Amino acid sequence: MTMPLHIALLELKIYLSSRAELAFGVALPIALFALMYFAFGGETAFSANAYVVDLDGGARSAEFVRRLDALDEITVRERTLDDARAELDRSAITMAVIIPAGFGAAMDGGGTAALRFMQRGNGGESGQIVASIARGAAQDMAGGVQVGRMASRAASAFGVGEAETAAAVRTALARAESQPPVVVRTRRVGEGGESPTALDRLVPGMIVMFMLFTVSLGSQSVVDERRLGTLERLMTTRIGVGGLFFGKFLSGVLRALVQAALFLTLAFAVLRVGGVAEYANLFAFCALVAACASAVGLLISALARTRDQAAWAAVVFTMSMTIFGGTFFDVSEGALSTIAAFTITSYAVDSMSAMLAAGESLAGQGTGAAVLAGVSIAALVAARLLFRVSEGGR
Repeated sequence: MTMPLHIALLELKIYLSSRAELAFGVALPIALFALMYFAFGGETAFSANAYVVDLDGGARSAEFVRRLDALDEITVRERTLDDARAELDRSAITMAVIIPAGFGAAMDGGGTAALRFMQRGNGGESGQIVASIARGAAQDMAGGVQVGRMASRAASAFGVGEAETAAAVRTALARAESQPPVVVRTRRVGEGGESPTALDRLVPGMIVMFMLFTVSLGSQSVVDERRLGTLERLMTTRIGVGGLFFGKFLSGVLRALVQAALFLTLAFAVLRVGGVAEYANLFAFCALVAACASAVGLLISALARTRDQAAWAAVVFTMSMTIFGGTFFDVSEGALSTIAAFTITSYAVDSMSAMLAAGESLAGQGTGAAVLAGVSIAALVAARLLFRVSEGGR
């Protein structure tokens, strides 16, 4: 058992030291991932600094600053009036929120507690958003103060003290803030039975495509080694034909998993397409895809007589699986769905997309796993029966 593993690890080391193979198997996926990042990586949540000048200095203005800074998308940067003007003059900032003197007194007295804004030009897109958020925070405060004032007037008619009423209002407002009656939740498309996003299908599609391309690399190397007599010379060692065959299979699996790990890590770390559970499920499923790709590669190498035959067979297999298997788009409906049912790519990508988009578990991918396992076993059996260590025989 250790000899096949040694062969697999040795070939993995050779693969990682080959510039040509690394350029195709590692550099090219990274380049394509960079294109994906520029296409999809800009879709991030809004965040901005709010430059606040507090000219009031009271409890209400301090509460307003606290409310604004508590928002996830806002970071409050307090400035003096002179500093804010100077930074606006040199374009260091584009918008400043001014809490005017008498802000708290106006709010407590039932008057108009209006914020002011100093801006350069139109304040910029982020400045306008900050201004809108600041107005909303001030209106929420004013609404709470007005509720308290109305409650005090109503309670006084029943002999309830102002302090007791104020405490009850604060408790109710705090409860409403922690458990609001209306909640806005953001849900990624694909959850709850909806169609997956472009990334949820693109990431699995890219991974499966490049793992299938290992078919080309693996099949050509075996044909070359058989032609040069390398496989035949290995028979002089303690390893048998079965052990050599299994070692070649393991080397293909490891090579494909290196690609999968690289692409998954980049996608999850940079594009944040999922969490730890999704990463673990996808990588485990990638092991099954890698086994299928390696088995098919061995079958091609057993059938091919020359390096060119192996290369063409691998390219035709990979591209037909990619095109007709719905690698980058859903083919569950329409004329292509019948053709896709006969490709391993459709089952692999559909299963991985379901785990990524809808959070399905690895255990729930029975159909996809069964198809890939069946193809792997059938290809391995056929490849083992046809496997040759020399051009003239076994």
